[in-house]
Amino acid sequence: MVTIAPIEGSYGAEITDVDLSAASDDATIAAIVGALHTFRMVVVRDQSLSPGAYLRFGREFGAPHPHVLDHLRMDGYPAIMAVGNTEPQHRDGANRNGAAFWHTDQSYEAEPASATMLYAIKTPETGGETLIADMAGAYDALADQTKTRIDGLTARHLYGAASGIGEETIAAPLRTENQVEAVPAVPHPLVRPHPVTGRKALYAVAGTPFDIDGMDQAEAARLLQDLKVHATSAPFVYKHKYQVGDVAIWDTMATLHAATPIGVATGENDSRLLHRISVKGRPRVCH
Repeated sequence: MVTIAPIEGSYGAEITDVDLSAASDDATIAAIVGALHTFRMVVVRDQSLSPGAYLRFGREFGAPHPHVLDHLRMDGYPAIMAVGNTEPQHRDGANRNGAAFWHTDQSYEAEPASATMLYAIKTPETGGETLIADMAGAYDALADQTKTRIDGLTARHLYGAASGIGEETIAAPLRTENQVEAVPAVPHPLVRPHPVTGRKALYAVAGTPFDIDGMDQAEAARLLQDLKVHATSAPFVYKHKYQVGDVAIWDTMATLHAATPIGVATGENDSRLLHRISVKGRPRVCH
């Protein structure tokens, strides 16, 4: 039977006693999906997954969503992308640390990701964590007058438009005309109810938003910055230190996340390799 235990803090949970390498029954998948929607982030421990088994599990959460950076997709498995510091493409710091800024996956697309998962294959002794911020908790903590102000507002998003602020890195660059054309600016609500639970959360207030409809640009920039600072403050942030075999999953409708910068691997002690899948839509068990 699946065991679910809250992680110490305001959100997040650890899941054990499950083997994702085999097809799971609906009750097991429903328990994992339910935990994700309750806790916003879950980590399934002690897994050993082939790319095919990992992709099969990912499909339980929605339709796999290949990244716009098609040159970084895995051969034979375009929905999977290797992130870390061990692969040839990671010699380029723009790719290796292209997610070391607060963002929400695929918020630059009309139908954004609904969940993202990272499967840890190699983990460094120090560093390599992912920071995950709870946007539902951050919304709940806002003053009522701020909620009234922002409910109903629409922000405009563009790939990497709000990356590279302060000590954050810039999003991994688009390399081709086709990639640029695939991700034009798109609108999303600044506050959105969760498509399954209905709980309101701030949505993608960092990484991609560059404007708010009907608002002066300077005022929009101040509001977005204020919301980002609030949402990424200590009470709402969990730092996940990966163990080999972890499958970390976060609800992209209710979180922001950021990688921590890392150098090129020099050996096993500082190697980081994770396989990333993002999905669109609702989990199969929620249909």
